[in-house]
Amino acid sequence: MALSLKQATTLIVDDFPSMRTMLRDFVKGMGVSKIDTASNGKDALSHLKSTRYDIVICDYNLGEGTSGQQVLEEAKLHDYVGVSTIWVMVTAEKTSDMVLGAAEVKPDDYLLKPINQTLLQARLEKLIVRKESLGVVETAIRAKNFAEAIGHCDKLLQNEATHHQEVWRIKSDLLLTLGDYVAAQTLFETVLAARNVPWAKTGLGKVLFYTQDFIGAVSLFRQVLADNPMYVEAADWLAKTLEITGELDQAQQVLMEAVKISPNSPVRQKILGDTAFKNGDLNVARTAFERNIRISEFSTHKNPAVYARLADVFSDKNAHLDALNILKRSKEDFRFNPSAALQTATAESRVYHKMGRTDLAQAAMANAEKLADQLGSNLTSELMMDVAKSHFKMGQKDKACKLLADVIKNNHENTVIAGQIEAIFAAEQLTDEGQALIHTSRQEVIDINNRGVTLAKQGNFQEGVTLLRSAVAKLPTSEVMIINLCGLLIGQMNKEGFKETLAVEAKKLLDRVHRLNPTNQKFQSYTRVLNNLRRGT
Repeated sequence: MALSLKQATTLIVDDFPSMRTMLRDFVKGMGVSKIDTASNGKDALSHLKSTRYDIVICDYNLGEGTSGQQVLEEAKLHDYVGVSTIWVMVTAEKTSDMVLGAAEVKPDDYLLKPINQTLLQARLEKLIVRKESLGVVETAIRAKNFAEAIGHCDKLLQNEATHHQEVWRIKSDLLLTLGDYVAAQTLFETVLAARNVPWAKTGLGKVLFYTQDFIGAVSLFRQVLADNPMYVEAADWLAKTLEITGELDQAQQVLMEAVKISPNSPVRQKILGDTAFKNGDLNVARTAFERNIRISEFSTHKNPAVYARLADVFSDKNAHLDALNILKRSKEDFRFNPSAALQTATAESRVYHKMGRTDLAQAAMANAEKLADQLGSNLTSELMMDVAKSHFKMGQKDKACKLLADVIKNNHENTVIAGQIEAIFAAEQLTDEGQALIHTSRQEVIDINNRGVTLAKQGNFQEGVTLLRSAVAKLPTSEVMIINLCGLLIGQMNKEGFKETLAVEAKKLLDRVHRLNPTNQKFQSYTRVLNNLRRGT
């Protein structure tokens, strides 16, 4: 039975009691009985975490704290809302910053105050008709059964009453998630043959990016921006592609134009800061990092790495006291975050080293090493590279090289990370040594994988499993090692029969791979095979 407006579970979010009451009365007047209200972003997220809402009516400006835009960002990030949820943003603001900021997080609609019941009801009734068919798609997505979700999309696209553009976009996202770039390209080209829409051309550019046709991707993203200068998603992807091709100056210019259009994205401000810092443009980097800290204060995007990078900027400008003060603030803002503590300690070591305070630099570095040991397998590649930079500054080349070798081994197919490591070595005038380390580290992983594949082909799954278990223990974030170990476990069960302990191990490995890379192409197929093995017991 199709969902009607009267049946819809609804959440109203507004910081003014009178506005909450008015909106609640409007919705009640439409016959809706299941209505919750929230007075701020924190309260709204608490409701969204515990209840699946059909409709959310949220004010953009929620006073001090999280904004409506940030609530929607966090709700999407944590999967509190799905493709079938209706999200209407309400605002009294008409500034381009607000309009573009709201548009970027893709609410289903936004209304300018003052509003009345007739207008709100008309919008909601139109949206509920558009959304009611997406429930089955959302259920499949939540179960991580993306192939089934695509199948539901295909059925919906056969119905002329379906809002095809929305379903095309959902299907395209699913295909990119699965890494099915051939099907994604066909979809985008089909949409573009009927109508030149920026999201489809940007999507086609993403396909070229993922298949490493960077020249073609740059061309497409530039075309999108030439036709649609306000479509900042294309600018983000253009900058990302230009950085990979080494065009950092151009990437910075693209990002600077994008933040003029839509300045309230903390992610974009961080990327601009990082890019400008690499270019040595300390003034732009400082402005971007400070803006990021300001707008992400109550956001899920609040990031200790930004504080550390800003400290580096201050230090390079010889404003050492400002550098230490921002790191002090980082300690206060992220006091219960061990990764943040590590980031702060490594940045402190660099600041003190530049100040000539060798004793304090060494103490900060010793603290960083202790924190890194405590994090163990939770140590990200970004953090490992940051620690390595500080080791180099302290003259601890061997420690830096060991860390960077581990980063390469965990990400031996990741060309972006390889480029970042090459840049670290280049900054230390060790370009040739860096390239040799990258080659040797990659080859070590390739050799282990090849041995595992050979053992599997020989039917010696147990020995192969033992080999890759040892490798995964040493390289806990190596996507290739993890998925190959999973494949060997499945092969062993195909040969010897289903074993619950091996199935549980394989499921944990799949979950780990999905966290590392949701687009891993073997995730879905291995998940299906594992489920079939379990059902066959």
